[in-house]
Amino acid sequence: MNVRSWLIHLYPRPWRERYGEEFDVLLEECLHSPLDVVDIFLGALDAHLEFPIETNWRLMNMVNKLRTMLLIVFTGYIGFIIGGLAFYGLVDDSPMALLMKTGTDVPLSAAWVTVEIGAVIALFAVVIGGLPIGWRLLRRALTSSRQDLKLLLVPVLAFLALVLYFAFEFTVYTGRLPITGITQTVSHDNFPIGNRILIGGSMVVLVLGAIASTVAVWKVLAHTEAAENTSTDVEGLPSMKLYKRAFVPAVITTGSMLVMLVGTIIWSGLAYSSMPQVFAEDWGLLQANTTGSMIEIVVIMALSTALAFFGLVRGWSARRSMA
Repeated sequence: MNVRSWLIHLYPRPWRERYGEEFDVLLEECLHSPLDVVDIFLGALDAHLEFPIETNWRLMNMVNKLRTMLLIVFTGYIGFIIGGLAFYGLVDDSPMALLMKTGTDVPLSAAWVTVEIGAVIALFAVVIGGLPIGWRLLRRALTSSRQDLKLLLVPVLAFLALVLYFAFEFTVYTGRLPITGITQTVSHDNFPIGNRILIGGSMVVLVLGAIASTVAVWKVLAHTEAAENTSTDVEGLPSMKLYKRAFVPAVITTGSMLVMLVGTIIWSGLAYSSMPQVFAEDWGLLQANTTGSMIEIVVIMALSTALAFFGLVRGWSARRSMA
């Protein structure tokens, strides 16, 4: 079995029976880079999420690209949030916390404020781009699909699980629920393994909840498009209009992530110049080396930003093919 045949077999059998030959010809012409392979994987995942086989293949491809653009950008944004929370936690729990509040060092303050402003802009862009889509999905689920309503409960349950975990941490750290191996207060010189596991657990709950929520929303979007119609009129699909409107907020979100990434790198460099001794010590994540933790955070932010840019490129290609 050659590479093209293997990629085609990623798709469900009904899809292969209808589009296999046409898709094989397309792969022979267009399969040029690893990004093309990623694009095919996403298309196969979308095909398994119950997109109607009867729909025109070109229509399905364009809808898939615009939908996954939004989901990829959102996934990158969540990854960036995880990196951002780790960055703030590292700085706030170390001697570098003093550098967060200094007003005498203009470049240092400007870099920190840039990160904060970027975070606010990205949050508003995500809300503006996602709220109309979320409202439409919720309205449809409440009126016509119990299955989709159950899927939309997944993000709610994921958020509830995170809140409950934080409540559990609070009861442990306040002494209301004493656990052997976990102390109520930690310091640079006293950070038991139990406390590290407890903090790491919150990140695990956040990541798993984000993954489950993204998959659930993806399936609801696919179901919604399947219920709209099976027309070949791309512009006539209500979801297509929403996706196109969300493109600009997605660009703003990704641009803000890039600005925050640059601001974080600049701030870290300036902080190193001000407190080089801190970077040689173990003030990092779970008391790891500060320099190593900062590098890991920047890598997470950079990969998340690159993922979001990949989503935009994918969506832009679909928009251009519709023009």
